Amino acid sequence: SRIERPPFDPIKENGQFFVGWTKPKAALIITGREEGYFEPCGCAGKERMKGGLSRRHTMIRQLQQQGWPTAIVDAGGLIKGFGKQTEIKFSNTVEAYRKIGYHAMNLGAPELRLPSTLLLSVMTSGEGESPFVSANVALFDFAADEWTARYKLVQAGDLTFGITGILGKEYHSQLNNPDLQFRDPAEALREVLPKLEASADVLVLLTYSSEEEALALAKAFPQFKVIVNTDGPAEPPGAPRMIPGSDRFFIQVGEKGMTALVLGFFDDPNTPVAYQRVILDSRYPDSPEMKAVMRNYQAQLAALGFEGLEIRPVPHPRKEEQGTFVGTKKCASCHEASYEVWKKSGHSKAWETLAELEIPRTGDPQCVSCHVTGWHPTRYFPYESGFLSEEKTPELTDVGCESCHGPGSKHVEA
Repeated sequence: SRIERPPFDPIKENGQFFVGWTKPKAALIITGREEGYFEPCGCAGKERMKGGLSRRHTMIRQLQQQGWPTAIVDAGGLIKGFGKQTEIKFSNTVEAYRKIGYHAMNLGAPELRLPSTLLLSVMTSGEGESPFVSANVALFDFAADEWTARYKLVQAGDLTFGITGILGKEYHSQLNNPDLQFRDPAEALREVLPKLEASADVLVLLTYSSEEEALALAKAFPQFKVIVNTDGPAEPPGAPRMIPGSDRFFIQVGEKGMTALVLGFFDDPNTPVAYQRVILDSRYPDSPEMKAVMRNYQAQLAALGFEGLEIRPVPHPRKEEQGTFVGTKKCASCHEASYEVWKKSGHSKAWETLAELEIPRTGDPQCVSCHVTGWHPTRYFPYESGFLSEEKTPELTDVGCESCHGPGSKHVEA
């Protein structure tokens, strides 16, 4: 039988958050580098995984329900990869951010690799003004771009946050898109800074760039109290990182949307600003609104099917030596002990895990790829003779022997 693990206690594991905090006069909530992780993903079991927009929304809502005035910003990097599914995910992710109530979203390099027509469509969808901001990137033309603000002024309680963003210089040459216009980050910031200084109490710079470039901009523009950067460690530090010799914050957002950072602003000369890294763990229940977006996203994928998502099987690199995929049952007669171990493992129930979810993920290539046999697990495509569907290739559901060992027909025939 399978080994049962003790129940997971997120507070014991990750600690309490906002210990000793009173209600701040304003809270700046910071995220970035979601990288396509609309929900947490991994083999640890959902209660042990971190991240997801559902938990993030719940966390933000809990603070707002306590009466905290909030300004919510994202440093960019909503998605990763390219292709039809990524485009659909981007549209749904921006819809989710709008529902959460993001005030400012910096344009990161992954978003800017998408087709310009899609960017325009997403920016102009929804009610209210576009949340996207960038001082140095414009769609089509700086003079004509009505969809990307050069800066945002956000009122939270008695504080006005002046927020702008930049895309690092290193990405300008990588993004070979004639529909985008770039400016030097420092030049662009010099232009918006007087407007921010005239109207805002706290200046915030969102940087999708290298840490080195972000620190150089922080040094060149000491007016920014908060500099947010997408480079850096997988998990943000537990204690705030300050710009040397100052009371200014250098915030690193981590990866995969696993955390959010909260800066609380107080009328307290001893601690005018407090920092909290919030690990988005299972203490935060799912948000109904985010589940509705996920349900809609999965329905869109299922309606298109793998073919409609432009997913095509490719030859396996070891096809000549190893043949085709045959399924784990073909291994059982010779490898009986290994087969019995496999039958008791989670790998033998991988497909069932997707099929029995409240919102099934059986039409989602980014989920299917790790739960069947004969797909590339991280590039989300099937190999020829790999899993097609539960109806057509039932022997290839679940994570089988060939998921690691490669196709086995020639081994079986030997």
